[in-house]
Amino acid sequence: MDRKNGCRGVTLIELCFGMAIAAAIVGMAAPGFQSSLRATAVRTAAFDLLAGLQQTRGNTILESRTLDLCPSDSAGECLAAGRPSPFWRGPPDPDGSLPPAAIHVLPAGVTVRSSRSPLRFFSDAMGASNGTLTICDGYGVASPRAIVLNLSGRARLVTAPAADCP
Repeated sequence: MDRKNGCRGVTLIELCFGMAIAAAIVGMAAPGFQSSLRATAVRTAAFDLLAGLQQTRGNTILESRTLDLCPSDSAGECLAAGRPSPFWRGPPDPDGSLPPAAIHVLPAGVTVRSSRSPLRFFSDAMGASNGTLTICDGYGVASPRAIVLNLSGRARLVTAPAADCP
């Protein structure tokens, strides 16, 4: 093929083959990105809830009063145990900068359910209602996580069985 005026470049066919190869590589990587994003969403929700439990426990000790945390509806009303929700309600902020019931929204497609609702921290600083918060991916891509709260008010993060998220 003759090159006119010494111009170098890529033919249309070469460009099409290059784009086809790039599209195939992106197509193979997309499912991995989705599972990574869903796992990150579940992990973020678990750490957010864990921080909320620790803050509630700390505020209970600091304020010497009983405080609750629970999965809630969008209005902040606690849901019954076992019902999934994309919201959770924490105690009011001690400095009054948040509304009386601080409603938190979980990432899209992530829900939380509680084995006991509400989870209560008692004012004597040595007790809480035991229970488990299970964080589920609504799309079923990421494995569920659970936060187990013991009677002394300490929380630990564990991997939950897939059966806990129907």
